[in-house]
Amino acid sequence: MSTAPPPIAAPIDPGAQPGQPGLSQVARVVNTFIAPRKTFEDVRQNSSWWMPWLLGTIFGLIFGAIAVQKIDMVRFTRQQIEQSKMAQRQMEQLSPEQQERSIQIRATATKWFFFAIPLFGGLIFGLILAAIFMGVFNFVFSAEVPFSRALAIVFYSFLPRILFAILLSVSLLVSADPNTIDLGSNPMPTNPAFFMDPQGNKFLYGLLAGLDVFALWAAALLGLGFAVVSANRKLKPGTAIATVMALYGIVVLAGAALRAAFS
Repeated sequence: MSTAPPPIAAPIDPGAQPGQPGLSQVARVVNTFIAPRKTFEDVRQNSSWWMPWLLGTIFGLIFGAIAVQKIDMVRFTRQQIEQSKMAQRQMEQLSPEQQERSIQIRATATKWFFFAIPLFGGLIFGLILAAIFMGVFNFVFSAEVPFSRALAIVFYSFLPRILFAILLSVSLLVSADPNTIDLGSNPMPTNPAFFMDPQGNKFLYGLLAGLDVFALWAAALLGLGFAVVSANRKLKPGTAIATVMALYGIVVLAGAALRAAFS
């Protein structure tokens, strides 16, 4: 009879469900819109995040290409300067020739900005946001969510932004004058501030701009995602969503205050 010790079983991930087949990448994306809990339950088994990041990058680049073709970047740059007291003060210190040169440089930089953000900004933003929410939920709620899953939650939660990019791209293509679309601030009627004068009460404008359908949608998905993926089953979706909404509200308040002070 063999005296060898019995093999030690590998520890089981409490979040994994090995008896069930995982979702395909396409199914994950579709379920994010129609049954998000299924997507986040699958993230507990497989923390892959490349598909939502890739889709966001592709649609962001498509929007950037359309914007660069349809928008007069010099005119757009002048509009941004007119809406910022700080930028106006900087321009006033320059001679007319220097002002024109500065506007041309800013217009060129803005053109490249439309391509740089989808390529690099989305990934950097996702990494930072995943680290912040992982810290909040792990520290405050003992959620025990590893960084890779937090990153997947963030990228899947922001998939609805693809719809925003598509709608805005269509608006640019069908508009009689695309330059009238305020790309720099509030380009679509997805929040109450769209119907306000941006040069009126700037604090209130900033607050109401935060009540954006797509931003609130992403916040709700973030909360649901961390609740579902959490190893701490005491963390309920309602609590997690309320936590994300509260943090988002703080950001909106700070942004509104800065807008009122400096724009």
